[in-house]
Amino acid sequence: MLAPSSSPAPYRPGFGTKLGYASGNLGKSVIWASFESFLLFYLVTVVGMSPLMAGAALTAAMVWDGLADMAVAWWSDKGGRQHMLGRLIAGGAPLCAVGFAGIFWSSGKADLLSVAAIMLCRFGYTLCDVGHNTLMVRVATDERSASSVAGMRLIFSAMGAGIVGLASAHVLDIGDPAHRRGAYAIFAMAGGGLYVVTLMTAMLACRKLAPVAVTQAHSPRERLTALWHNRPFLRALAIIAVQSCITPIFTRSLPFFGQLAQGDAGWGGRALIVLTVSQALSVPAWIAWSRKASSNALLVSAHACMIVAMASLAITQTSWMADAPLVLLGGAQGGMNMAIWAMLTKSVRGTAEGAASAEALPVGIFLAVLKCASGLGQAIFAAIIVLGENRCMACGGGDAHLMVNAVLACCAMGSLSIILMTMRKAPGPMPLQPSPA
Repeated sequence: MLAPSSSPAPYRPGFGTKLGYASGNLGKSVIWASFESFLLFYLVTVVGMSPLMAGAALTAAMVWDGLADMAVAWWSDKGGRQHMLGRLIAGGAPLCAVGFAGIFWSSGKADLLSVAAIMLCRFGYTLCDVGHNTLMVRVATDERSASSVAGMRLIFSAMGAGIVGLASAHVLDIGDPAHRRGAYAIFAMAGGGLYVVTLMTAMLACRKLAPVAVTQAHSPRERLTALWHNRPFLRALAIIAVQSCITPIFTRSLPFFGQLAQGDAGWGGRALIVLTVSQALSVPAWIAWSRKASSNALLVSAHACMIVAMASLAITQTSWMADAPLVLLGGAQGGMNMAIWAMLTKSVRGTAEGAASAEALPVGIFLAVLKCASGLGQAIFAAIIVLGENRCMACGGGDAHLMVNAVLACCAMGSLSIILMTMRKAPGPMPLQPSPA
């Protein structure tokens, strides 16, 4: 017979533990939102890379990050120690902070220095991401708490994205290139410091939580087989692949959208603030609804709102009224992000208690798919820029409407495909069959 591995005495997470854990998303969101919103713009307009070269660099970094997630998660499960996740955070946070600051302190030329700083940042981010996101499986012990913890994480994520929005709106309004570059560097140092502080806070808040019970006798093949037969987990992977690849394209386009449709690149920073405030304000409503509706219903509703927002932006893109659909879009982002993390947590805990095949591995695979898809989305967006013949240096030539409309249509089609995937009924997870004694 297979016996579950020994684990420390259970410690039921209280509100303080959940809040401390969720605070880690504040620093993570600053780094993530910077990559998603204006880093491509920075690499092209300040460092001097071509759109395709910058897009390729960010794509490679995200794919590297995603593949490293699986390797780190596998290694973490193999170690099997309670404090392994905390060690990942403690080691990765400084690396990510140094790499993030290095991106904006490079020489200003399109050389390997900027790319090396990006890769270092993403590697540190990988270590922390596996550690922090896997801790959610320990913090959220049932579907109801998974939704509430996901909502708390989302509030901190919105706060981090709001900081990026305020900073980018200020930086992009600076006319002098030297002063603008200095402002970028100051922001990078502050963002890196915030990343370290919040991730360490999350690590300390969860230090008493016991790991999910894992049967140690499972071979690597059995672990992967169990995940392959976990249909809710596979559907979560498919959904996050599309959601990470397609739906963030509009956020990445904000500085370009502002320059082309509004005549002001700084509009992108202000738009990001509207998105994040709307996202944060929508969380209590999504949490309240999650007590009555399933995660699938939340996801479908959120992406339906996304489609309506994209259609509204297509109509109002050159008008001051373009700010109005951003409120709906922010609320939609809140719902879709909360729902997908709740779906992941439920699918990981869906196997029979005491027979889970792994704790970190499914989270690592999920993050790998998320980041590789995000990297592909960066490449798609870079191709859209070239398609519209917008070189970003001037951000005034070419067919502006072609780029803007392509972005809006792409996001709407991504949301429609997710709605169709979510509405398909999936069977429950198949428990892992033990090996013969």
